Amino acid sequence: MFDINRIMEILPHRYPFLLVDKIIEFEYGKRAVGIKNVTINEQFFQGHFPGHPVMPGVLIVEALAQISGIIMLNFPDMKGKIAYFAAMESVRFRRPVVPGDQLRLEVDLLKAKGPVGKTLGRAFVDGMVVAEAEMTFSLADAQVEALIDPTAKIHPSAQIGKDVQIGPHAFIGEGVKLGNGVIIEANVVIEKWTSIGDDTHIHYGAIIGNTTQDKKFKGERSYVEIGARNDIREYVTINRATSKDGKTIIGNDNLLLTNVHIAHDCVLGSGIVISNAAQIAGHVIIEDKVVFGGMGGATQFCRIGKMAFVGGYTKVNQDVAPFTLIEGNPAVMRTLNIVALERNNVSKESQRAIRKAYRMLFRSDLNMSQAIIQVQKEVEQTEEVKHLLGFLQAESKNGIMRRGKNQADDDNDE
Repeated sequence: MFDINRIMEILPHRYPFLLVDKIIEFEYGKRAVGIKNVTINEQFFQGHFPGHPVMPGVLIVEALAQISGIIMLNFPDMKGKIAYFAAMESVRFRRPVVPGDQLRLEVDLLKAKGPVGKTLGRAFVDGMVVAEAEMTFSLADAQVEALIDPTAKIHPSAQIGKDVQIGPHAFIGEGVKLGNGVIIEANVVIEKWTSIGDDTHIHYGAIIGNTTQDKKFKGERSYVEIGARNDIREYVTINRATSKDGKTIIGNDNLLLTNVHIAHDCVLGSGIVISNAAQIAGHVIIEDKVVFGGMGGATQFCRIGKMAFVGGYTKVNQDVAPFTLIEGNPAVMRTLNIVALERNNVSKESQRAIRKAYRMLFRSDLNMSQAIIQVQKEVEQTEEVKHLLGFLQAESKNGIMRRGKNQADDDNDE
């Protein structure tokens, strides 16, 4: 026997549409018998029919359908799904059901093939058949609707995915696209033409997609594109691009902490951590798995390479080579970021090659062009070394950050 709590674990229906009070017989994969006590307190009696209350026949069939659902949804591969009506046949109503009656709902499974099942249901009152029907169902994955606070303002053109949560006083603008499982907390503003990937969490008071602060901006249509599984904390601001059809891009699995600012036309990769109150100016490129310390900043058009570490309170005004650690105001290169290489499972072989390349590139008396040629000749060309050389050979508006003059050597790169 299933009580109401067990029934509610199986069926998605809730008041006032749950029409089964308990299951008194259950034979796995074959049949079930349930009970529905009909009282004058049923909501439908308010209008069907006042002064002559009669339970609607379609609701008797619905009660039989819910018993059918209990049978079907108990199959292991069907748990958590939704049973939709596909067809009803041979439906007959024999006598009215009125307040005070107790419906005995007997359902037999006639056949089941994959997600489709067919049942035969009969409803009894005092041993007499009052209704019967053959019912066909199609089972599908449940699609949970977005949970939207009534105070939120959402533009009619916004596209909202499944399982989305939108908190109090949030604003979702024109053309915004929210993927599945996105969480928008209270007082968040998502401006027009912003897209946010699945399972991204945007915390209280963040402003995403607001107009660029570039003086060249003349109101052109531009975008912010944010990937999946990002955690964007309180009061983060991310600006749209400046040029027509331009994009500010944030990848996947990033953590942007409180009060971080990402300006127009920036491109961020994936797996990045930017700490509290860091300010990233326009057109900055930050590659994968960078850690950027709190209260720091990067000036326009800087590039920060893969797995680099930027210390707290650091001013970045030149390109930061991949796999290096920088800090200072203005910043200088200190050493290799050995911690990142270890954490990201870079092979020992590649770590040795990166150390050798680093010494040639940044600790020798060679200029950058000469050092690159030497690395290409003398250092094993692992994936990481190739990435480092590619970064150094790419166009740079601000130049590559080097070690400071008379700087004492750190030991971490040995």
